[in-house]
Amino acid sequence: MSIETAPQIEFAPATPVDMLFIRGELEREWLDTERLEPEQFITIRDGERIIACGRIKPYEQTYELGSVWVAEDHRGNRLGESITRELVRLFPQDEVYLTTDAAVGLPAYYERFGFLRTRILPDELVAKIKRLCETPNRDAVGMTYDRRIEQLPGIAETYKAKHVIENYLPRTPLLYNLPISREQGCDVYLKLENLQPIGAFKVRGGVYLASTLTEEERAKGIIGASTGNHGQSLAYGANLFGIRCVIAMPEEANPMKVESMRALGAEVQFHGADFEEARLWAEETARREGMRYVHHINSPTLVAAVSTISLEIIEDLPDVDVIITPIGGGSAAVGHCLVAKTLRPNVQVIGVQAEGAPAVYRSWRERNLQAAQIDTTAEGLATGQAYYVAVKTFIDRLDDMLLVSDEEMRDAVVRLLRSAHTVAEESGAAAIAAAVKLGDRLRGKKVAIVVSGGNMTLDSLRRVLLDHSR
Repeated sequence: MSIETAPQIEFAPATPVDMLFIRGELEREWLDTERLEPEQFITIRDGERIIACGRIKPYEQTYELGSVWVAEDHRGNRLGESITRELVRLFPQDEVYLTTDAAVGLPAYYERFGFLRTRILPDELVAKIKRLCETPNRDAVGMTYDRRIEQLPGIAETYKAKHVIENYLPRTPLLYNLPISREQGCDVYLKLENLQPIGAFKVRGGVYLASTLTEEERAKGIIGASTGNHGQSLAYGANLFGIRCVIAMPEEANPMKVESMRALGAEVQFHGADFEEARLWAEETARREGMRYVHHINSPTLVAAVSTISLEIIEDLPDVDVIITPIGGGSAAVGHCLVAKTLRPNVQVIGVQAEGAPAVYRSWRERNLQAAQIDTTAEGLATGQAYYVAVKTFIDRLDDMLLVSDEEMRDAVVRLLRSAHTVAEESGAAAIAAAVKLGDRLRGKKVAIVVSGGNMTLDSLRRVLLDHSR
């Protein structure tokens, strides 16, 4: 989506003299009048008269787009939308927030622009709502837009990533599987990303990202948060290019993945009980030390890299009908939505999440970003928060998404062992579990199933096999 404004609209900064008028109009419309400063505002004028305005309001750790006002005799001319577009263009961070209380509501043009409603707001904005609401029982209403969605890669960037990656990583096979095809009544092809050097698809992202860093970024190093595979990816890429790499992990992280990261030279730091707590520590450390923070979902560079999976599937199976992929945060599924649907518009892309970590699934269905409790043994799918770029892409392009239980994923692990002689961790087998659940919907079709990872400890594999034998 372009955020360019119409050429006939001219914007002007507010002056101290304007503030008395602006305050009066905002108070009349019950808009936010807290901490008004002229440098926060832009205006649209008809001669000397202000006919629209809006501001970027700073907090200690974030910013808010707000106080958008249009004169009554100019409403219907899309001036509010024009002000919003210009403010988004000027915004000092990628994530743009809007907030109000439930009684006031938000104009419809925000949704037309691409904003999504969100239940995930920075603490500073939740506190602001509580300060300004007259009635304590009113709920905060929030919307968000992430400008990184405008940076999502096209086919050219995917090919660029492919040419870099193929110098460092083997191409994973897309293998026809006769036993599973017979069981499912369709032609099943397994994309074996569990055969990557770190045992997971995310290594593509780490290699490509490290290759794109500037000299300054390489000198300061990279940092990320991970339950395992994202961290291993960053560590692998950093090791190839001689870059310092710090990974924040939950305190009860998979020991095999921890050891793998350390073996690749990463500095592993344990913080918090789950991924989200580790992520907050990593983001703060990046700000404090000037390191490059690598988000596990919202990095266009990582999306370009994992999009190469979809490119390889289409190259190897040009008439594929369905691609089924696991969704933790959603970067790989975003890649399939972008690349597969560009090269083969009729292909269906179906995502699968764990029942015990359904944040993205619920956000996609309800078109409202939200968090969810994590209660799954599938570490690669144990993401407790949905992110704008993935969810908005899924709303626009994903054909379907479903949930599978831990038991269904464990059964899929055994099915892959028996029928494909390959080891997948539970999250890596999630797409097989989804195929079983889809049943007749796949009958007669050519289906590519992404086996996304194979990092399963011996103890975990032993438990899965024992449970299955009972």
